[in-house]
Amino acid sequence: MKNFFLNPIIVISLIIATTFSCASNDDISIPDLDKDNPTDVEANTELLAITDLFTGNVIEFDQVQNGGELVTSGFIISSDVSSNINNQIYIQDKTEDATSGLVIDVELDNIFLTHGIGREVLIKLNGLGMKKVGNELHIGVYNDGAITPISGDDFQDFVIRTNTKETIVPKILTINEILEAANSDEPLPTILVSIENVQIIDEQLNTTYANVDNNSDVDKTLINCTDEDTQTIILQNSGLSTFKALPFPTEQGAITAILSKNKIIIRDTNDIDFTEERCIDDSVLLYEDFQDITDTNEIIELDGWENINISDPQLFIRWEAQKTNDNIFAEIEKGGSTQKYDAWLITKEVQIVNTRTLKLSVDINVNNFNSNDLEIFIVENVSGDNINFSEANEIDDIVLSEDTSGFITKETTITIPSDYDSFRIGFRYNKKSSTPSETEYQIDNIIISEE
Repeated sequence: MKNFFLNPIIVISLIIATTFSCASNDDISIPDLDKDNPTDVEANTELLAITDLFTGNVIEFDQVQNGGELVTSGFIISSDVSSNINNQIYIQDKTEDATSGLVIDVELDNIFLTHGIGREVLIKLNGLGMKKVGNELHIGVYNDGAITPISGDDFQDFVIRTNTKETIVPKILTINEILEAANSDEPLPTILVSIENVQIIDEQLNTTYANVDNNSDVDKTLINCTDEDTQTIILQNSGLSTFKALPFPTEQGAITAILSKNKIIIRDTNDIDFTEERCIDDSVLLYEDFQDITDTNEIIELDGWENINISDPQLFIRWEAQKTNDNIFAEIEKGGSTQKYDAWLITKEVQIVNTRTLKLSVDINVNNFNSNDLEIFIVENVSGDNINFSEANEIDDIVLSEDTSGFITKETTITIPSDYDSFRIGFRYNKKSSTPSETEYQIDNIIISEE
């Protein structure tokens, strides 16, 4: 592999970045490395052709090119200036109307000093590989089937900064367009987008961007301020960000962010332009993302909720709080080999406001599916172990009957019976027989809203 030696200017820049990483951005000068760009490397493969190679298995690029040199290019859309994105470089194939994007994993800090937003980079792919992490395609060093971040020493061997720097024009989308694509066979790529007329939901008003006391990631829910579309989308903020203790804006406006299927990530607070008067958000009747739970691997206990197993007092199988990549969700384990059980997670009471025709949205992930054990009901009320519901009020439009590779947002319209003054939603894991059950369900981001 050809070696590119670090220019002294780069070394000085990295020393400055390490020594003064806590200083304000105005105190740091960004070196101009244009004159040091190599001229003997050119892209020979479009980024879209690279991302299209992924079909579910880890890709080793050496095998793809059979020893030949494979080079692609892209424009940087990310920045670690505020530490909301760390050790990663997001790129997309074009500055406008992008069709492809991915993440380069690196063992570097203060990347923004030399590789700013809009800078074109060439990626020499020989020696690298590609995998999927959540909803994103990541590339890094390939080693015996594993993909690891590119080290600081090897960074310039693989990622080459060009003289070209352009303005990135985010793709303007609505939340509805994003969610429709996310639930289709062709989700949108990891690119820079702009969403207009959005605001944080009422339940999260007067909160900070992330947790002040710990480094956990925090999901904020943004809702669209249009009469015809009250969809929501998750904005994920890092607990390592420099702005985590700042209050989240309460007004409405536009947000520029990196899209990852059905979640978005900002580079810094300048990406949020909420300056207009807040629109009235009375359509969301219930929202629960489980992020306020501090005890994971424990039975879920939420104010007003019920978490019970009515099949046998001796069975302690309940819905538990679990955590993956700082995201907390509700999980019910597989049913075991012989036990029969009837485990319920039931929301707090929801009052009827303007209409009985409502929308239910929930993120669901299914693992090791071999039997249909999840049932969802409109529940009238709960008293102890007595759950008052009717089989006629089962909500079956959003229950999945197959494994998923991650959370999938499912939505349906529900109609509350005319004799109910209030209601609840019950998630029932009903293992009816002694047949071994391996199915595991996870649920998150439960939203009940008016149509």
